[in-house]
Amino acid sequence: MDFIVRNLGVFIAPILFVLIYFFGRHIHRNQYKYEIAAFILANIVILIQPRFLNIPIPFLNLLITSGHLSLAIFLLVIFTGVLKKNSKAKKALSLVRGELAVIGFIFLLPHAFARLALALSGYNMSGLFAFIILIPLVVTSFMVIRKKMNPKHWKNLHKLAYVAYILIYIHLAFNISSNPNNRFIRFDTYALLYHLILVTYIVLRVIYVTVPNLKKKKEKKPA
Repeated sequence: MDFIVRNLGVFIAPILFVLIYFFGRHIHRNQYKYEIAAFILANIVILIQPRFLNIPIPFLNLLITSGHLSLAIFLLVIFTGVLKKNSKAKKALSLVRGELAVIGFIFLLPHAFARLALALSGYNMSGLFAFIILIPLVVTSFMVIRKKMNPKHWKNLHKLAYVAYILIYIHLAFNISSNPNNRFIRFDTYALLYHLILVTYIVLRVIYVTVPNLKKKKEKKPA
């Protein structure tokens, strides 16, 4: 049971994918409504934390404050880029990838707020660094802002997402403390799924991104 709870975001991701597959167009057409709803819910979760109203709602704490819902959403965002081109799954996720990135970040706010003091003390700061990197990426995901940017600059900026992905992996898979009074690096005993996800991502990227790109380059070379 502890293994399921600690890896809840991974188990939620397939359920979210099914919902997005069938309702993605509705999310796309009503982007701001979903984002506003997520923002309101995220703020409610922040307010019910102990430092404020201290209202015990275990389900919301487990799902949102612990970061599982945000992780599930970001897993879909991350894997959209390495799915087979023109596959139904890729098309469904690509339609709402920007919206998912924004909503995933919004649901990350309660987790970041709850863990900020711990991160600033030196424990698992990789999560804080990933959060900071995600800020400009999420802001520039809004089409209103994206249209005002040079496409090349936008693309280069969003390459930082890979840095954020690595930091998120480190944050999930290891326990690291840089506190001068208590330095350590430990493997998380519940992190097996995160290692498998990393390997799966790399394999899919090689198969559906790297290899096709290499073939295209060879075809473009003059005989």
